[in-house]
Amino acid sequence: MNEKKIKGIVVDAGHGGNDPGAIGNGLKEKDLTLQAAKYMYDRLKELGIPTTLTRDIDETLERDERVSRILDAYGNDPNVILVSNHINAGGGEGAEVVYALRNDDTLATAILDNIGEAGQKKRKVYQRRLPEDPSKDYYYIQRLTGNVEPVLVEYGFIDNIADSNKLKNNLLDYVEGAVKALAEYAGYTYYPPGQNEDLPDATNTYTVQKGDSLYSIARKYDITVNTLKRLNNLTTDTIVIGQILKVPSNEDTPNNNTYIVQKGDTLYSIAKKYGISVDELKRYNDLFSNELLIGQILNIPSDNNNDIEEDEVFYYTVQKGDSLYSIAKRFGINVNDLIKTNGLLNTTLQIGDQLIIPGVTKQNTYTVVSGDSLYSIAKKFNTTVDELKRLNDLTSNLLKIGQILKIK
Repeated sequence: MNEKKIKGIVVDAGHGGNDPGAIGNGLKEKDLTLQAAKYMYDRLKELGIPTTLTRDIDETLERDERVSRILDAYGNDPNVILVSNHINAGGGEGAEVVYALRNDDTLATAILDNIGEAGQKKRKVYQRRLPEDPSKDYYYIQRLTGNVEPVLVEYGFIDNIADSNKLKNNLLDYVEGAVKALAEYAGYTYYPPGQNEDLPDATNTYTVQKGDSLYSIARKYDITVNTLKRLNNLTTDTIVIGQILKVPSNEDTPNNNTYIVQKGDTLYSIAKKYGISVDELKRYNDLFSNELLIGQILNIPSDNNNDIEEDEVFYYTVQKGDSLYSIAKRFGINVNDLIKTNGLLNTTLQIGDQLIIPGVTKQNTYTVVSGDSLYSIAKKFNTTVDELKRLNDLTSNLLKIGQILKIK
């Protein structure tokens, strides 16, 4: 369909966290879209297509953050495809695909046709305009995403009993139909699940730990879930603690160093042993808490360029009115990085919580004390008032005692 391969595909799971999306028949849209997006990501990666996810956990994504993740993935480029996965509501039945005003209906039609071949009723392919300005797209996921080619896929109606049953039982069949259309449109050869790649040598093993899933283990070893299942002759996604899985040898993974957790170990003691930070150790192992189990295998980065000691890590104390989005914006970082660094399982914050701010150390922040002014602080750190205001998004010269300023 397309002779030129695209730069990449951004897979978006609609809604999430505090925004459940549509609800009906015991289902929540945010859960179904995450399931669809993770499957789509895995399959596209299996087909060799550059792919990224906007979210891979149940997190609240503010509009600006979602758009930022989309445009940061492969750039603001017409050769980037965005697939935003959604579930409809309103009592109808069947699938719909919405395409942007800046594009034609080729991709959208192919996706809907393939979903139809997978057994879902086809409703329509269409564009939707903003009522107050018909020259613009109605959905921000299309209106604010620059030059990328976005399609919004509605797999069915959550409040229709027939569709809700289909979504429970056949959602991934419909997603597979979309994957086929995407691969062919992007200029890649499509193969059914698990049939396009040779299995890597499985000369190593992994013992399933508390909190593991096939998805998290596959990500750890840079393989797909389908590959992991084929390596271990698994017919379901169910795994149990203590189960031993075959995985690619260390030589086939980015990391050649592992460490087996011993009695008395902590993340801090292990990080210090290898000259890395706790933050880096958690991020490298997809850890969402500081808990360790004796016998647990940790991956150790082979090139340890991070020389930040634990006592240099900057902790931010959550204040009244804070959100992950506002904190990330304050320090100029990505919300997803903030979540992964701190091992957060949800986006709820409590006043007094302490968060590690990735990429920020005590050496590049300053806490305002009595008698400070922007001028005195600028002079202290050999910078300018204007630079301080720019770094900290300040619109006035007013400061508060205890306020934290970024220092370049």
